Amino acid sequence: MTNQTEQTEQTPEPPVTPELEPQEEPKYQIDTKAFETSGRSFEFAIYSRLSKSGKAVIDDGKVVGGFGQPAEYMKVMANICSKEPDFLLPGTPITEAVFKLLLANTNKAMTLDEIQSGLTTAWASVIYLKNLSDDVLRRMLDQENDYFIKRAIIRRRRSRSAS
Repeated sequence: MTNQTEQTEQTPEPPVTPELEPQEEPKYQIDTKAFETSGRSFEFAIYSRLSKSGKAVIDDGKVVGGFGQPAEYMKVMANICSKEPDFLLPGTPITEAVFKLLLANTNKAMTLDEIQSGLTTAWASVIYLKNLSDDVLRRMLDQENDYFIKRAIIRRRRSRSAS
């Protein structure tokens, strides 16, 4: 015979469900190959978005503006331009803002949460914040756009299996 205390302490265990493989959140980045294939210069697209002080670092007399290495331009954008208060102004269209955010992240793939966080931080002082919901951003980024922002291809590492 069990007493009431023992009965209340016995709670039924939740049913065991088979573990599903976790779905990775989609990440987005600029498709630089598609950018170049379109006949547009990726280098110039970055250069034209650098701030005055960012361009001053690039235009050191060695390289004509807009014709240097994209990686170098993105580093300048990350280290100098993105720190300036006018980097992402509130009136910036969302796709342009995401493009600049990806450039400042040296085009490393970003999740929707990371993109939302970057935009929300940049536009924190705006009274009428733009709709940055997952649904709106995902729809915008999943359709073809002039910035060639696409879902990043996630390469999975192959696990070593004993043969």
